[in-house]
Amino acid sequence: VRWEHIQRVYEQCDRNVSETARRLRMHRRTLQRILAKYAPRN
Repeated sequence: VRWEHIQRVYEQCDRNVSETARRLRMHRRTLQRILAKYAPRN
């Protein structure tokens, strides 16, 4: 799954990790690791 696609779905889910993981059909923890690795630091 490409980072751009993950970002798009994450925003559509109002930044809800559980819902995003469900829509992308991946484990929530896996998605959290991806977000931690690629998300810009605020």
